[in-house]
Amino acid sequence: MSFSGGLRLTDLNDYITPGQECIKPAQVAKTGQADGSHIKVGQAGEYYEVTKDGEETKLEAASITLNDCLACSGCVTSAETVLITMQSHRELLAVLEENQRLREAGEGDRARRVVVTVAPQSLASLALKHQLPALSVARRVTGVLKAMGVDYVLDAAFSRDLTLVESAREFVGRFRASKGQAGAGQRLPVLASWCPGWVCYAEKTHAEVLPWMSTTRSPQQAMGAVVKGYLAGRLGVTPDQIYHVAVMMCYDKKLEASRSDFYSDIYKTRDVDCVVTTGEIDRMFAERQTSLEAVPEGELDVLFAGGAAQERLYSSAGTSAGGGLEYILSYAARELYGVDVSPEAVAAAGRGEAAHPLLQITAVRNQADHREVTLLDPATRQPVLRFAAVYGFRHLQNLVRKLKSGRSTYHYVEVAACPSACSNGGGQIQPADPSPAAKKQWVTETERIYVAGGLHRRPEDNPALRELIRDWFGEAGLDSDAAQQALHTQFHGVSAKANPLGVSW
Repeated sequence: MSFSGGLRLTDLNDYITPGQECIKPAQVAKTGQADGSHIKVGQAGEYYEVTKDGEETKLEAASITLNDCLACSGCVTSAETVLITMQSHRELLAVLEENQRLREAGEGDRARRVVVTVAPQSLASLALKHQLPALSVARRVTGVLKAMGVDYVLDAAFSRDLTLVESAREFVGRFRASKGQAGAGQRLPVLASWCPGWVCYAEKTHAEVLPWMSTTRSPQQAMGAVVKGYLAGRLGVTPDQIYHVAVMMCYDKKLEASRSDFYSDIYKTRDVDCVVTTGEIDRMFAERQTSLEAVPEGELDVLFAGGAAQERLYSSAGTSAGGGLEYILSYAARELYGVDVSPEAVAAAGRGEAAHPLLQITAVRNQADHREVTLLDPATRQPVLRFAAVYGFRHLQNLVRKLKSGRSTYHYVEVAACPSACSNGGGQIQPADPSPAAKKQWVTETERIYVAGGLHRRPEDNPALRELIRDWFGEAGLDSDAAQQALHTQFHGVSAKANPLGVSW
């Protein structure tokens, strides 16, 4: 596995022992003029900036902890293998084997219900590798997992609908509050918080931006609340009697599932017990000599699928980042200005496929990973909503600088740590050809499959979602205190601490 060019690891095998540091040269501000300065590496491996006059300045070393390691950006140290071991497909196999042992011993009532949630981005990655339609992959993965002893296989597109609806409500509420007399306490823009790599980066290095973060749970953690909160009740079991596995596109999703905010002190269980990446589940199938191309298609679970009964997959318009920009802009335009702009229209305009008279699309510096979407007032043709999509850490750093300097004019920003968003997640299946051109084409094709992988439908039109909200939260629905507790989270800025060992546990 390759490392990012800005990192140097010495004695990698001993990285998880005290005394090891991960060194990254300090950032040098650009003056706009070539001054002849360069970086020199000393005999002990330290870094110096050398000016054209020969003056040397030692650069500070940055320590990187386990939680700092952002797998989706391509930097995976051996320390992260600790976390991968704690949450891997082998843990899933161990639970299934224990369930089988209990049933054979006549103690089946002690077996845990096993629920697996599969992300649409993972389905797209598997579909590309195995050259199968996404729907066929969903059926085959369901059949294999059920044969292994899994009780339910759920589509994360369902919890994405739930997250989209609540995220849109949150944005409109914060936007309206920002225009009122008490608006000083409502920070705009709203920054999407579905990407755990971005959340980790913000908490560790830029705690000042945390008030801007959306508090709505990501689809993974929203499904965790559904499974351990709602489904457990329907099955008549306690949350700790369910083992919930999420198949995700990103190693950082393991970090997200491990957050203390998603742990029940009452039942001593997490909302998501184990995260298995796309590559890991594909490797699990290979280790079991299971070929997706050869296995029969299973019957999709109708529970929460909201369309599986009709043998189809549903999706939401937008990129593999989740469609937050497209849906929330559509919802806000309708609620705030009475303008009907469908998520599909926003997505098509973003791809340059169609023009909408009330939308302006701008690729910042011609970069596909940073685009702006502006909604115009139908009467005055003046901008009323400014949304943006920002993917990749290079663009994220520019965004943070604008936020901290007060130069940002956005109302909402869809954020992803990976360039090209979640189709390019670090946990996705990689092409056999490691060249940059082949990798770029692979990600592009994965994104194409993701976008075309399901029929588009507005989240609020999902009948299964409406049923869940009514049954779980009662007449108050998403306005209830129970809904706010189940579907929202919080963030925690981490202050820097001196650590001479260079590692933290």
